[in-house]
Amino acid sequence: MNIAVLLAGGIDPSFRMDIPKQFVNIYNRPIIVYTMEKFQKHPKIDAIMIACIKGWENMVWAYAKQFGIDKLKWVIIGGTTGQETSRLAVEELMHSCNGDDIVIIHDTIRPLVSDEIISDSIYSCEKKGMGIAATVSMDNVMLTDDGISGSRSISRYAFRKIQTPQTYRLGKLKMYHEEAERKGILGENDTNNMVSKLGEKVYLSKGSDLNIKINTVEDMEIFKSLYNLQNGEIL
Repeated sequence: MNIAVLLAGGIDPSFRMDIPKQFVNIYNRPIIVYTMEKFQKHPKIDAIMIACIKGWENMVWAYAKQFGIDKLKWVIIGGTTGQETSRLAVEELMHSCNGDDIVIIHDTIRPLVSDEIISDSIYSCEKKGMGIAATVSMDNVMLTDDGISGSRSISRYAFRKIQTPQTYRLGKLKMYHEEAERKGILGENDTNNMVSKLGEKVYLSKGSDLNIKINTVEDMEIFKSLYNLQNGEIL
């Protein structure tokens, strides 16, 4: 079974709106619904879990009913970090799923994820044990300690920008979380950071610069433009 774990537990104090960004309406749909629909329609996704902010659980179920998201099987309360939320999701899934099942972790504030990206992440996990969406940077980067001066320039060909989905076998992901806890690797902002700090080789899958993460009000405008272009509407 392939289970999409959609992360909707974060509150960004810098986001200049009254409600969490994943629940903001764009064209009469909350951002979280756009993302849920991507996984609802994907033929390789069997079930969906939402890890959301405490107090929003009933709203998530209501959205699922309103927009026909019948693959939604679990709604849990997320943690304070991406790593903690991933661990809570794994603990819940272990009650009713098998260790060989595949878990596709994705940010709900990446609503433009494509079928190709989801499929390649699953394929990479089936073949290599994990599939972490990543893209090539168009710019070189500079290491800096103070944000004012730089100490080392790194070629853009030497690194990748990490996105979600991040896909693992459920049993292996449980082992990673247990090992991280033993080693005191805690508080990471996503599962990939935790896994890489454990010394595991990370296998990458397809990402895209169109797979944007909505962090700001300005990002919402970018989403609107890309959504309109993808749906054949004239701006």
